[in-house]
Amino acid sequence: MGKIKKSHLVFFCVSIVICLIVALPGLALAYTAPTHSGPQFVGGSYADPDVQVYDGTYWVYPTRSTQAGEPPGTGVKSVDLFSSTDMINWTKHPNVISSANISWIQHSLWAPSGAYRDGKYYLYFAANAINGDGQLGGIGVAVADHPEGPYTDAIGAPLINVVRNGAGPMDQDVFIDDDGQAYMYYGSWRECNVVKLNDDMKSLGTWPDGTVYKKVTPTKTGNNDFFEAPKVFKRNGIYYMTYSAGIWADSSYKVMYATSNSVTGPFEPQGIMLHTDTTMSDGPGHNGIVQSPTTNEWYIFYHKRYLNSSPRVLAYDKFEFNPDNTIIPVKMKVEDNFEDGDDAGWTKYGGTWTVSGGQYNVASNPGAKSLLDTNYADLIYEADVTPGSTGNAGLVFRVTNPGTGTDAYKGYYAGLDVPNQRVMIGKANNNWTPLATAPMSLTANTKYHVKIFAQDDSIKVYVDDMTTPKISVTDSTHTRGTVGVRTYDSAAKFDNISVKSSRYETENLQVSATSGAKHSMFGNGLAVDHNLSAGYGTMLDATGVNDYVTYMVNVPEARSYSVKVGVKKGDNRGQFQMSVNGINHGSVQDLYSSAFDYVELNVANITFSSAGNKSFKFNVAGKNGSSSAYNLAFDYIKLVPN
Repeated sequence: MGKIKKSHLVFFCVSIVICLIVALPGLALAYTAPTHSGPQFVGGSYADPDVQVYDGTYWVYPTRSTQAGEPPGTGVKSVDLFSSTDMINWTKHPNVISSANISWIQHSLWAPSGAYRDGKYYLYFAANAINGDGQLGGIGVAVADHPEGPYTDAIGAPLINVVRNGAGPMDQDVFIDDDGQAYMYYGSWRECNVVKLNDDMKSLGTWPDGTVYKKVTPTKTGNNDFFEAPKVFKRNGIYYMTYSAGIWADSSYKVMYATSNSVTGPFEPQGIMLHTDTTMSDGPGHNGIVQSPTTNEWYIFYHKRYLNSSPRVLAYDKFEFNPDNTIIPVKMKVEDNFEDGDDAGWTKYGGTWTVSGGQYNVASNPGAKSLLDTNYADLIYEADVTPGSTGNAGLVFRVTNPGTGTDAYKGYYAGLDVPNQRVMIGKANNNWTPLATAPMSLTANTKYHVKIFAQDDSIKVYVDDMTTPKISVTDSTHTRGTVGVRTYDSAAKFDNISVKSSRYETENLQVSATSGAKHSMFGNGLAVDHNLSAGYGTMLDATGVNDYVTYMVNVPEARSYSVKVGVKKGDNRGQFQMSVNGINHGSVQDLYSSAFDYVELNVANITFSSAGNKSFKFNVAGKNGSSSAYNLAFDYIKLVPN
C-alpha cells in the first residue's frame, strides 16, 4: 500500500468526523432546539394535546374543536394529528379517526393519546361522554401500521366503559415502564385510576390482588386538587404525574404535578407547574410531556386561551428540574420569530401582512398595525425592525381600543423614521401626540434591533445600542395594554419579537432557600387574583421571627436601582427585613393591615457592581401587635433604574 499524503489524510479524517456528526442525532450541531412554540404552534382551535416521538418525529394528538367556517359541532366528531421533525414546521394529518372508522362513536370524541409497541401504533380516545355503567362510550383504542394511519377500531367497542372509584373513563394516558409493562392512567371528575395493559395493548390485565382498577388520585389537600388529565413520566427513578386542576373553561385551570416512588402511588402533590398569567394567557392545562431525543430537554405541550378569546390553541414550553428533582414552574413566553411561516396569534388592523423568509412583512400603508393579545403594564419589548425608504415603522405598546386607521388606538408608538433620519416616540388617542425624537443615521431596508423599557411613567427607547437609550421620556397617559408592530406609509419587516414583564413575579422566581411552615403560590382560591400583577403571588407561612424566603433575581445590568416590592397586606401578616447577597437594605417593612390591601413598597436604593443572579432574602423581623401571625405575601419585585 502506498503512502497517503498528509493533506489527503486530514481531509479523510475530517470527512469521517462530519459523517459521524450528521449520522448521530446526539451530536448534531446544526439543530438548535426551540425553547417554546411562540403564540401557538399550529393554526386553528385545538386542545388537550398528547405528544409522542417516533423515529425522531414529534406527533401531537389534540382534541379537535369546531374550526372557523365549519357547522357547529363538526369538530368534536373527528381527530387531526400533527407531526414535525423540528418542532417548528408542522404537518397536519386530518380526520385520522371519526365515526367513519369507529362505528360506536355517536356524538363526541376528545383527548386522543398515542402509544407504540411491536410495530403497531395505538391511538386511545374518549367518546360519547358517558357518566355511568351500561352506557355506550368511554375509552376506545384504534390501531395502525403507521402513526398517521389509516386507523381501524382495535376491538370494535370501548376498552373501558365503566365508572370505578369515581373516575370518569376519559383523559387517558399510556405509560410504558422500564420493564416493558404498559399502564393506562385515566380519569376526570376529581378521581384517577391506573390499569395494566396486556401486551396486545387492547385488553386490560389484573393486579396481584385480582382487581383491574387501582385508584391513584394524588393526595387531596383541599387546594388545587386533581380534577382531570393525568400524564405520567419517569425520571431518575421518580414517577411524575402531571394533571389539571381547576375548571377547564376559566382561568383557574392549571397544571399541577405529584411524585411517587411507585407506579401505583401514592402520588404526593408537589405544586403548580403551569398557570394563568394575566399579562398573556389564560387557563393553560391538559398537557403532554416529552423528552427531546436529540437534546434530552423536556417539554410540556398544553392548550391555553388568549386573554380576549375563548377558543383554545396549542403551545409548548421547555421546562427544567431543580437539583432535588422538583420541577421549576413553567413561565409562558411571548415571543415570535416567524420561522414557522405564519402569524397565528396576531390580529391585523389594516394593511397587507405576510410571513416569508422568517420575517413578518407589511406593505406600505397609512397606519397598519398587527397586535398580540397581551396586557402589560411594565415591560421589556424587543424586536428587529427593518424600515422602508418612506414613512416610519416600529413598535406599539400599552395599546387599548385598537381599530383600523392611522391613529385608531390608544397607546404608545416608537418608530424608525428613515426620511427624517430620526427615532421617534409618541402617543395615540385616536389622534397623534409626539413626545420626543432623537437623530440617528438610518438606512432603508436595514435591520435594527429596537428595545422598549417601560416602567411606571418612565419609557426608554433603545436602538442597536442596548446600554444607552436613544430616547427617555416620562408619561403616564397609558398604563397597560397589548403590544404589536406598526407602519406608517412604509413597507417594513419585523422579526424576533420578545416581550416580558420588567417585574419579577415571585411565583416565577426560583426559591433558593426558605424556612417556616410552608412557602406556596396563591391566588384567589383556585382562580387568579386580578389585584395581583399577573394573577398570582407567593405566601410564606411563617411561624416566627427569622423565618425567611430567598428568591433568585437576575439583575440585568450593573447600576443603581430603586427596589420596589409588591405585597398583599392582611391581618395575619408579619414584618420583614430585606437583604441582598447577605447585606441588609432599607428599613423593616410591616405588612399588617386590618383588611386585604395591595401595596407597592419602595424598599431600598441599591447599587449593583455587577449583573447576574442575586439572592433577595426576606427575613421575618417581627409582627405588628394587632397581627395574628407572621405570614408574608409577595406579588413581585421590581428594579427601577435610578
